[in-house]
Amino acid sequence: MASTPVDPATITGASGGTLPFRRRFGYGAGDFAFNLYFTTAGLYLLYFYTDVLGLPPATAGWVFASALIWDAVFDPLMGYLANRTRTRWGRYRPYLLFGAVPLAAAWALMFLPTGLTGTALVMFTVAAHMLFRTLYAVVSMPYLALSAVMTSDSHERGVLAGFRMVAAASCGLFSAFWTLKLVERFGGGSTGFLATAILFGSLATLILIFCFWNTQEAVEEVDAASAPSIAEMLRMLRHNRAFWLVSAAMLSAAVGGTMFQKTLPYYFKYCLGREDLIGSALAQLRPAVDAFFEKVTVPETPAMLLPPLVLAGFGAGAGYLCFWAMMPDTVEYGEWRTGIKSEGAVFGMVSLIQKAGLGIAAGILGELLGAIGYTANIAQSADTLAAMKFIMLGMPIAFALTALAFISFYPLDRRTHDRMLATIKRRKSRKRQA
Repeated sequence: MASTPVDPATITGASGGTLPFRRRFGYGAGDFAFNLYFTTAGLYLLYFYTDVLGLPPATAGWVFASALIWDAVFDPLMGYLANRTRTRWGRYRPYLLFGAVPLAAAWALMFLPTGLTGTALVMFTVAAHMLFRTLYAVVSMPYLALSAVMTSDSHERGVLAGFRMVAAASCGLFSAFWTLKLVERFGGGSTGFLATAILFGSLATLILIFCFWNTQEAVEEVDAASAPSIAEMLRMLRHNRAFWLVSAAMLSAAVGGTMFQKTLPYYFKYCLGREDLIGSALAQLRPAVDAFFEKVTVPETPAMLLPPLVLAGFGAGAGYLCFWAMMPDTVEYGEWRTGIKSEGAVFGMVSLIQKAGLGIAAGILGELLGAIGYTANIAQSADTLAAMKFIMLGMPIAFALTALAFISFYPLDRRTHDRMLATIKRRKSRKRQA
């Protein structure tokens, strides 16, 4: 279903009011596609590196970290480039259309069985992961910024974030529960992971094309010459208190989530002896129920993890909705403070902060696994398992409390945002009259 092409030169105003369901659903569906990549990599890629490819945990952690940090560094540049893009479809939507297939190909390449070992394997793994992260940034950064130009209404942006949350949560459950099951169904090992990656990439490509056709940019600058310079973007960010508070809270929550999600597969495999329940555990809904009725007789059962798993699921969902509903509003906050508007700078910088933090967290986690005595595919000692539990539960709780502390200082609410938009509108009106 095609949308009407948008000529940026004809759009000078901001779009408010209620978006049709098609726009809301089309935009939100895009996050299902991105989470087929991001969530699956977050949950299983480190596990794939250590327990399938046989990389040492510290090496695997820093391979993951180096690619994610590169992604973080590239994001602001991609945000800058996207912000200055002008096409008949707008600034951001074309990246969804033309980047979907290359992104899927790079994703599958990471799981390609090569037969390499040692240094050659590490080099291939790093190169493939960096290529994927580069293309992921090329497509995902414009998608993130798209919500800020679909509407200027704060409530409607919250609705868009809600649609994103539903899509992301649905994909999270799908990826967590089905990935390893599909890997086994396709033959297990590297072959099974490759086939699953091709399946996920194909599905993501179709969804991103669907997202392209069912979204529209309605808040646009008059021409490319009005786009802010890098110096102006940096000045806007420097004075954007709302942005830094949301970013700090997002970073804290993301690091805690990394420690939890990436440790959980190891915990189920080595402490509980139930590798078959890893997908259910990560889905955060079925594991405790399955294990409770099966009366698993192990020192600690999956049922004992029900409270933290359910709490983590609700907390992650609520945090995801709140953070991404707030972030578009920080674009106007920066414009209100400095007169400079740049969605690309805001979303590029928050992505840099978040992904760099996730990358460093993955690297540290790899080091921690090595430090506590973890060795792949053998029985772990009692001390190793105890330390693993602390990493999985104690550290995420500490980071979650830190996120709450940051967000408690957030300066915007609906009424304040409306007043801020009115001020911006008056400034623009006076500027045009002058």
